[in-house]
Amino acid sequence: MKTRNIIILTAGMFFLSSVYTMLVPFLPLYLMDLGVEGKQVNFWSGAVFSVCFLIGGIMGPIWGRLADSKGKKKMAVRAAFFIGLSYLLGGLVRNQWELLGMRMLQGFANGYMPAAMAMISSSVSPAKLGVTLGFFQTALTVGGICGPLMGGILSEYFGMRASFFVGGSIVMSVAAVVFFFVHEENTVENTQKQKEKSKSVFQDLSYAVSNKQLMMLLGCCFVLQSSILMIQPVAPLYIGELQGSMNGVAMTAGLIMSLGGIAGAVTTPFWGLFGQKYGYDTAMAVTFAGAGILLIGQGIPQTVMGFGIFQFAVGCFIVGINPSVSAAMVTCTPNSFRGRVFGLANTFQQFGSMFGPMMAGIMTMYIDIRWMFIIAGVLLSLIGWALWKRTKISAKS
Repeated sequence: MKTRNIIILTAGMFFLSSVYTMLVPFLPLYLMDLGVEGKQVNFWSGAVFSVCFLIGGIMGPIWGRLADSKGKKKMAVRAAFFIGLSYLLGGLVRNQWELLGMRMLQGFANGYMPAAMAMISSSVSPAKLGVTLGFFQTALTVGGICGPLMGGILSEYFGMRASFFVGGSIVMSVAAVVFFFVHEENTVENTQKQKEKSKSVFQDLSYAVSNKQLMMLLGCCFVLQSSILMIQPVAPLYIGELQGSMNGVAMTAGLIMSLGGIAGAVTTPFWGLFGQKYGYDTAMAVTFAGAGILLIGQGIPQTVMGFGIFQFAVGCFIVGINPSVSAAMVTCTPNSFRGRVFGLANTFQQFGSMFGPMMAGIMTMYIDIRWMFIIAGVLLSLIGWALWKRTKISAKS
C-alpha cells in the first residue's frame, strides 16, 4: 500500500510539473498574445508570476496545518483539483488583468507538493529517505523536461489557449487518481497533548523560529526560489534576444529549458546517494555552489547554443538542492510536525518565487536581462560558500 502511494504521488508530481513548465514559463509570450507590448511585458511577467506566489506563501502554513489535522491526502486532492481548474480558466482569459486573477487562484490552490512529500517522507525509513525524495525530485525534473517541449509544440501549432485546456485536464485527472487510489493511514494528531502544544499557525511559526537548523533550511528555500524565479520569467525573452528574433522562440525556449531537466533527471539519484553518504549539509553546499558558478557563466554566452550548454550544466547541480534540503528538514523535526514543516517550506519557496520575478520585472526595465543570471548565480554561490564553512566548523567541533 505504501509503495503504491509513493508511485501514485510521484507520478502525480511528474504530471503537475509537466503542466507547470508547459505553461508558466511561456506566460510572457501569452501576455504578448493578449496585447501587452514593449517593456510592459517585463512588468506584467513579474506581476503574474509574483501574485501567485504571494498568495501561495500566505496560505502555505494554513494548508500545512490542515494537512496534519485533517489529512494530507485531502490537501493533495484539493490542490490538484483547483490548480487544474485554474489552468482551464487560463485558456479563457481576455486580458492581462484576467490572467492575473487566474494566477491568484493558482496561488490559493497551491499545496500538492508539500502534502505529497509529507506523505512520502512518513512512508519510508530514514535510511531510504534521501533516495526516495531523490526519485520524487526526479519525477519533478523529468516533468520539467517534458513540459517545455509539450508547451513549445502546442503553443507553436495550436496556440497558448489550447495548452491551458490540455494542462487543466491533465491536472484534474491527477486529482481523481489520488482521490480514488491513494490510501492515507490515520496519522492525524488528535491527542490532547498535541492540541496543547500547537493551537495556532503562530505557534507553529514560533516553533520554527526556535529551531535554528530549520530556519537555516527555510532560508535556503527562499534564496533558491528567488534565484530561479529571477530568471524564469525573462528566459524566453533573453533567448529571443540571442537568436535575434521572437519568431519560433516558444519552440526554441522549450527545447533549451528541457536541457536542464534532462541533466537533472540523470543526476538526481546521484545527489540522493551523495547526501546519504556524506551528509545533507555537504550535498547542499556542493549543489548550491556548483549551480551558482554555472549560472554566472550562463549570463556570458552570446549564442543560443552557448546558453543551452550552460543550461544543461546548471541542471546537473541545481536539481540536487531540493531533495537535500527536504531530507535535512525531516531529520530535524518530529513526524507530528511533518505536514506543517513542508507547509512552511512551501511558504518560503512561494515568497522567494514572488520576490524573484518581481525584482526581475523591475530590474530588467533598467538593466540587460543577462544580469539576472549573474545576480542569481552570485546569490547561490554565496549560500554554497556559507554552507561549506558551516560543515567545516561542525566537523571540527
